[in-house]
Amino acid sequence: MKGQALVEKGVGRSRIEDNEWQFFADPETDPGFFSHMSEPIPVQFLGENWEKGPWIVPNKFPPNCKADAHAHNYDTIYYIIKGTMTFNDGSGWYREGDLRWARAGVMYGPEEAGPDGCTFLLVSAGPMDVQWKGAETHVVRAE
Repeated sequence: MKGQALVEKGVGRSRIEDNEWQFFADPETDPGFFSHMSEPIPVQFLGENWEKGPWIVPNKFPPNCKADAHAHNYDTIYYIIKGTMTFNDGSGWYREGDLRWARAGVMYGPEEAGPDGCTFLLVSAGPMDVQWKGAETHVVRAE
């Protein structure tokens, strides 16, 4: 996954509408990652690079798409841009403009998009891994 921000003199700039949607893993070489989702979820990486960050990752869940329960190895923030999503943790449905955060290692989910899908920014305090509940940890390796 390539960074898609224009970086000059330590300052980055990007527009979600202008970038290419990608996947955290290659569906052909890492199909196991997608076995935890009802369908592949496209993302973007808007940081300079995966080692330096910042880790700003728009996600685009198709309508009614689900991702199994999981945690991340760093604190994460979700900011809903469009649509609705629930984390099936008793906190209800989140909609455009809502913000949610979770500490590192806190298991939640399954995440589930509403009938119109959900686009959100996922901001992480570090290079995040996806720790699937009861399964393997997917280490994200971006280019």
